[in-house]
This record gives sequence, structure tokens and C-alpha cells, in this order.
Amino acid sequence: MKMALRTLAPLSALAATAWLLVGVSTDSALYPFACTGLFVLPTLAAWLTLRAVAGLPASWLGRVAFWTAALAGWMSVLLLAQARHEAADLDERHGLMLALSGALLGAGWVARKARVFPTWRMLGEAAAGGAVLALAGGVFARIYDARTHAFFAQAEARWAEIGLPMAEFEKSLAPAQENAGSDVIRAVLREQIGSRFYKEGTAAADREPAVVRAPPTDELITRAAEITSAKLPPGDDLDLSRLPIAALEPHAAALDDAYRRILAAEPPVWACDPADGYGISVPNFLGLRKFAQLASADAMRRGAAGDDEGAARAIAAGLRVGERLRQHPALVSLMIGVTVDAFFAPKQARLPAADGFASIARDAAEQRAAFLRVMRWEGWIYLRCADRIAADRDWLMPSAIPGLPRWAQQFTRRPYVARQCAILALHYAEHTAIWQSPAAAALPDFGAALCEVASAKPPGSPIITNGNFTRCVMRINATLLLREQAALIRDTRARLAAGQPVESRPSVVLPHLRWALIADPVKNTVATRLVDAPKWIVDGDITGRGDDFWLLPLDGHLAWQFHAPAHTAAAPPAF
Repeated sequence: MKMALRTLAPLSALAATAWLLVGVSTDSALYPFACTGLFVLPTLAAWLTLRAVAGLPASWLGRVAFWTAALAGWMSVLLLAQARHEAADLDERHGLMLALSGALLGAGWVARKARVFPTWRMLGEAAAGGAVLALAGGVFARIYDARTHAFFAQAEARWAEIGLPMAEFEKSLAPAQENAGSDVIRAVLREQIGSRFYKEGTAAADREPAVVRAPPTDELITRAAEITSAKLPPGDDLDLSRLPIAALEPHAAALDDAYRRILAAEPPVWACDPADGYGISVPNFLGLRKFAQLASADAMRRGAAGDDEGAARAIAAGLRVGERLRQHPALVSLMIGVTVDAFFAPKQARLPAADGFASIARDAAEQRAAFLRVMRWEGWIYLRCADRIAADRDWLMPSAIPGLPRWAQQFTRRPYVARQCAILALHYAEHTAIWQSPAAAALPDFGAALCEVASAKPPGSPIITNGNFTRCVMRINATLLLREQAALIRDTRARLAAGQPVESRPSVVLPHLRWALIADPVKNTVATRLVDAPKWIVDGDITGRGDDFWLLPLDGHLAWQFHAPAHTAAAPPAF
């Protein structure tokens, strides 16, 4: 018992030192005390360790057990200290070195005073303790690796159980090649906004010629963003007199030429090979967003000037650019396509009526299928590319493995990343199973609570990353509802102009919801109310606070003002 207490005493001091290294940041009020503690506690631990050494039992087994525990404690503290030193700034490094140097001197002084110096017997027992630690580490590593393989097998089985086996999916992974439309968009992006076709830093972007963005181009995009983000009264008439539309006018001819070239070509395709996994080449999302801002601002300018045909052309060209983004396997590609749709939906509301509901219903089915395909592809990456991910030091920063210095991470990185990949693959299967069912879309939270429960199941949540797919699927459906709201306004305008009745109708996006339309033929107005709108829509977490995302408030308290008399139901120009 006495020896056990003597062993626990230095380990307690070492545990307190470890807590100071891990739990106290430089901006904490405890930091000055931590610096003192990093000198006092290791010195105290050294003194207690030497006292325990002086009173070691005669039993060789007991002496080895002591050295095993002592070495484990001291090695843990040294690893934490080195990791903290690597992550610290220059001032903190100086403080750490000063404190630990003082602790080292203090430990030497204690050893001299206690007259405890290394002997061959002591070194042999310490070596035996180190061997025990190494053996325990090897056993732990084997168990850890076996458990990781079990998680991979569990993930494979789960994907097969939900009807999406990975072996079958792998056979469908075919490279995509650019087309003639790609060349057109590449030229337009370079000419209009000084942007590459592929995202900066990807292999495909590195093969493109360098692009230099001029300050006037950035200024133009800033003015376009001011126009598109301006809060305007809901109605057909646009008053842009207080907005910087003059900045767009010198570019009107070049932009119109770009629209015509885009519409004359097929929708662009970005070359990619899904088998590249996380290293896949992806579109230049920032460039596409900027072009969408510019084209939507120009559509507003043309519409305000009475050029409905030009406005329709700008919108059609902007939508054509993002038409095939949902075919790309990466989630960010799907979401930038959704963002493009959200940019143009409010502008479409001022165009003549078209068969918008059929196209929205078709897009809703395609985007949900694309989302599930993205989830499947992400799961495939973690199942098949774990070794490649572990070998890529840019994918996982060293700090993602807490408390280990860089040299130690060379040995722990592969098993650690493999475990994370297995857990992620299993999580994606569970989440995909939830969103495969139409019942999830009918829930007030769109299945968010079910996903949280799935994430909490064994083996638990991954530490590295777990994409917020719940928000993504909500944003996809919110944007589809926004497009449907625009289509309702366009359809109502045509019905009022033709003297036809305006009736409420179920949503083509989420059929369990219903749009209540309150039209006034005398005032030429319509209000839209989404009956029993679910919590995930009305609480603003996905679409932002207030009604800025929507064309009209979903509670129907504001109406859209049509021209008097309302426009006829003439079809928009065909492009």
C-alpha cells in the first residue's frame, strides 16, 4: 500500500502538469499561475519520483511495475509539452522553455540532494518498464486496428442494407469530359470577371493560363452585389434610381454578347474523375457566384428599363451556366448550383408566365437524387480512400490529433485517420437512409433530430469532420420553394390578366405543404401563404432572419403589386 501511494504521488503531480499544458490557454486568467506551475509541478514530480525510487520494494516485479507507471507519466508530459511548444507563438515558447528549464534544474538539484543516481540495476528495471509499455502499446494498436476494420465492414454492410451497395456504385464512377459549352464559359469568366474555370489550387486550375483580376473588375462585382442585395418593394415595377446601375451600363453590350454565346452553346461540363476522391477537380465556385451576381444585377437593370427580353436573356444565360453542376459528384458543386438558382429566382418573378411548375418538380426530383448521390460518393471516398487521405498531410492538420508532437503523429496518423474515415462512412450511410425516405421531408425539422440521433450512435461522432448535410438539404428545398413562389407570382399575373380565377394549390416541391393564394383582381395584387410552414423554414436558421430570402412573407401579410393592367400571359422569349 505504501509503495502504491508513493507511485500515485508523482503521477498526480504529472497529471496536474498535463492539465496545465492542455487545459490552460494564453488568454486564460490562470495562465500566469500555469507558468509557475510548469516549474513547480515537474520539480515536485521529480522529487516524489526519486523518493519512490529510494524506497522501491525488493520484488523485481514490483520495481518494474513502478518504472512502467513512472515512464508512462513522464513520457505523456514530455509529449504534451513538445506539442504545446510546436503550437505556441514565440512569446509562449520562451515562457515554456524557461519554465521547463527551471524544472529540469530543480530536478537535478533534487537528485543531487537525495543522492539518487542511475545504477545498472535501475537502468535495467527502467528498460524492462519501457518494454512493458511498448508491448502494451503494440497490443492496443492491434486491437485499435481490428476495431477500425470492423467499423469499415459495418459501414459497407449498412450501405448495402439501405439498397446502395458501394461495389455497385464504384462501377458507375465514370470520368466526365469538358464540352463545347465549357470553352464558352471559360472565355466568358476570363473576359467578364477575370476568373478561372476551375477552383484555384486544383490540378485542373493549375493547367489553365494565369488570370490577373483588375481592380475595376472587382469594383464592378461589388456594385452588382449592392444591386442584387438591395431590399426592394415586392412588385413588378423596379425603382433602381438609388442603386449604382450606372456602373453596369458601359458593360451592357459585352454582357449581352456573352449571354448570346452562352445560350447558343450547350450547358458547360467541368472535367472530373470521381475516382480521384477528395482530390477531385471542382468548378471555380467564387467565379460562378460572381458571374451570377453580375448577370442578375444586369437582369434587374434591363427589367427596370423595360427591356424584358434582355432581362430574360440574362437570367436564362445565368441559369444555363449552372445547369449541369448537379451532375458533378462534389457537394459544393451541387450547392453552388442551388446558390445560382437563388440569385435568379426573384428576377424570374417579373417575367411572363411559363411552365415553371413542371420544371421545378423535375428539378426537385433531380436535386434530391443528386444530393443522395453526393452522400454516396462522400461515403465511398472514406471507405476506399482512407490510406490516401492519411498520406495527405494537407487534409488533416497536426492539431487534429490533440497532444501529440509532429514526430509522434507519423506513427499515429494512419490508424487515427482510418478510424475517422470508417466512422464518417457509417454516418453518411445512416443519414442517407433518413433522407431516402419521403417521411423525413414531412417532419417539422426535416429529419434533423433523426440525424442527431444517428450521429450519437456507436461508434459516436467523428472528431475530424462531419459535413453539415442537414443544412444543405434544407437549403436545397428552401431554394426550390423560393423558385415555386416566383412561379406562383408569374402564373397569378397571367391569370388576372386573362380574367381567370386564382386558386390555392399544393406545393410541387413538398406535396404535404400547400400554398394559399390571396389575389385581388381590382388592386392587381397577390399574397402567398405557405400553410402550416414547418419550423425549419420559419425559424430563419436556413434562410436568414426576416423575409429577405423570400419574394413575399410566407405568412401572407404582404402582397405583390402587378402592373396595372397586369401583363398578358405571353410566353417568354425562347433561348
